[in-house]
Amino acid sequence: MANPTIYTVGGTVQAGGGIYISRQADEELLALCRARTFAYILAPRQVGKSSLMVRTAEQLADEGIQSVIIDLTQLGVQVTAEEWYLGLLTIIADQLMLDTDVLEWWQSLRHLGITQRLTRFFEEILLVEIAIPLVIFVDEIDTTLSLDFTDDFFAAIRYLYNGRARIPKFQRLSFVLIGVATPGDLIRDSKRTPFNIGQRVELTDFNLEEALALADGLGLPLEQSQQTLKWVLKWTGGHPYLTQRLCRAITEQDNNNWSQAEVDRVVNSTFFGAMSKQDNNLQFVRDMLTKRAPDLFAVLTTYSDIRRGKRIILDEEQSLVKSHLKLSGIIVRREHASLCVRNLIYRKVFDDRWLKEHLPVKLKMLTVQTVVLTSIAVAFLTLSIRELKWLQPWELRVYDQMLRSRPAEAPDRRIVLVKITDKDIKREKWPLSDRTINQLLKKIESYQPRIVGLYLFRPEDNNLAANLQNQDNIVTTCLFSSLDRDEIPPPPNFPIDNVGFSDVVADNENDQILRRTLLFANSTDKRCTTSFAFGALIAINYLEKQGIQYDFTKEGNFKLGKILFPPLQPNSGSYKHLDAAGYQILLNYRHPNSLADQVTLTDVLSGRVNPSLFKDRLVIIGTTAANLPPGGFYTPYSALRDQPARMPALFIHAQIASQLISTVLDGRPLIWYWPDWAEFLWVWGWSLLGGVLVWRWQNPLLLLVVAGITLFGLVVISVALFLQAGWVPLVPSALALVVTSGSVVSQRTISETQ
Repeated sequence: MANPTIYTVGGTVQAGGGIYISRQADEELLALCRARTFAYILAPRQVGKSSLMVRTAEQLADEGIQSVIIDLTQLGVQVTAEEWYLGLLTIIADQLMLDTDVLEWWQSLRHLGITQRLTRFFEEILLVEIAIPLVIFVDEIDTTLSLDFTDDFFAAIRYLYNGRARIPKFQRLSFVLIGVATPGDLIRDSKRTPFNIGQRVELTDFNLEEALALADGLGLPLEQSQQTLKWVLKWTGGHPYLTQRLCRAITEQDNNNWSQAEVDRVVNSTFFGAMSKQDNNLQFVRDMLTKRAPDLFAVLTTYSDIRRGKRIILDEEQSLVKSHLKLSGIIVRREHASLCVRNLIYRKVFDDRWLKEHLPVKLKMLTVQTVVLTSIAVAFLTLSIRELKWLQPWELRVYDQMLRSRPAEAPDRRIVLVKITDKDIKREKWPLSDRTINQLLKKIESYQPRIVGLYLFRPEDNNLAANLQNQDNIVTTCLFSSLDRDEIPPPPNFPIDNVGFSDVVADNENDQILRRTLLFANSTDKRCTTSFAFGALIAINYLEKQGIQYDFTKEGNFKLGKILFPPLQPNSGSYKHLDAAGYQILLNYRHPNSLADQVTLTDVLSGRVNPSLFKDRLVIIGTTAANLPPGGFYTPYSALRDQPARMPALFIHAQIASQLISTVLDGRPLIWYWPDWAEFLWVWGWSLLGGVLVWRWQNPLLLLVVAGITLFGLVVISVALFLQAGWVPLVPSALALVVTSGSVVSQRTISETQ
């Protein structure tokens, strides 16, 4: 036969005559009281706090340990400080039947402050008359939250705790604080030391083994009652009140053969729909989530994140929002400090529909709007700083690093470099004689190259290649004049169509590194009047022999075969306000160690080369000696240990020629970059992502990890695009992401503080 009286659905078990179920907290609290350790049980409503208190007091009495139970609701809230504290001491005196007239004693010390009178009562009256260990249970401490004078009460308790080291009799006295509050709630004056003493006792929900005693009241056969209890626990999760409330509801039904569907039906009629507004426990949770929420939006959105379970939400003791949610009872801390919804009843009652009804939409929109507006502002600020060239040195360093980090390509087999090394110069003397140069050219001509580029300044050589049959296949060079030098003319006997200028453009404003190259430029000199760069001209002539012509579009863009080579603009890639005079493109380097086949002057003159190495190739002749003009240039590869600080000019023009030829014949990509509007969208996208990260991950450590992973992802994506020759804004994007994240964190912190 069913026995609903064993179920307690309000008040203490002892008062209702119900069955008491022991949990781990029983042993913990009893042990702490025996050891005279200050403790506190701060937990939601109706989870058995007061019943545990009464049970522990009974056990202590059996062991000869005196206890006092104070229910602070007895004192009321419409009282003065004097009335409240005097009422408190009166309860203690009455329960312990002290000889002292508390009222007379209290009034005799009216000249002292309340805290001092309170501590003197414990020291001079209580611990004098009570010579055995004493535990004072203070229940319903959350009633003090509406009073503005109870900080002194908790400060006095802390004084008694700290005074144990000086006053031995204080060691006989301990307190157990019980209620719906957090330790931070107890002393609210920010100028006073927070309440930071005592040991927490966690009240857990019933597990199946603990709850088995409740099956006896269902009035069913043993096996069926235990199975029915399992279905009950599926809904309640072992919550003490909800479990006993549901068990009592089952006993009120005229049914002796229960199924899971029938238990579900009772759950529905007891807790859902209109009944959810009548149940006092659900009403408490509802009020905690709405009326008593310290930050309605933060509380509901955090609960929503936990409920959805798309990501792990970790507990944080310092989080006001998460502490409030735990205190409401709707969420609970599980393994590895993760938070989850306490039971299925709470999940069903406080579902997405309920959240939509109670979530402040305007506030939500305002917060989302804040994240979006912050990200846009940071993106504009970042690009404005970029426009001032403040980021350009960093961006160019990153560009160089990515260029160096690319896998080395195979050497360009269409090109052969004839190097005039220091050993060659020592052997032949410098400058090389006309005879030596012509002998070299004749030797190479016999190997049937397609084009020969002579990258040597020979302004006075009137007989250069005079006796060669294919003189038109030879291209030589000259140098434009500048502010600090005169022009170096080409050989007098060479037509200007076979002359290319030697000039290059380094980033002198930043670090003198050569990252771009001239293809064409207008000359103002008298003799070096060519418009073609040496490296470009030898490539154009090489491709012309293959039937590939160059042209210029109506817009003035250079076209070689079917390939268009767009010129650099003042704001190309990470360059800002670049001097883009002439026709410049970014130099897409090959690794210096795999540029092209190389031989020396001595090798050619002595016949120690394979003639097939030169046949139908582009042969470029020049010096690699660092102390001879035109010398060398800093490049992105100058930072490598196995490379010289300056790359010889011969190699620079070989790089230019190789880039043009391989782009046309092999489809080797040119380095590309986005227009300004696309770069803004890219930077803003990462800026917005930084705000979203803060919005979604509130745990500082987790946010740091996720932000680090996101930054790493940005680098990986940027490098992957660069491997496809794409130069995207990495530094501005990373900066915008970090600044937006920090800004949103600051705004959220200020909002929470307010």
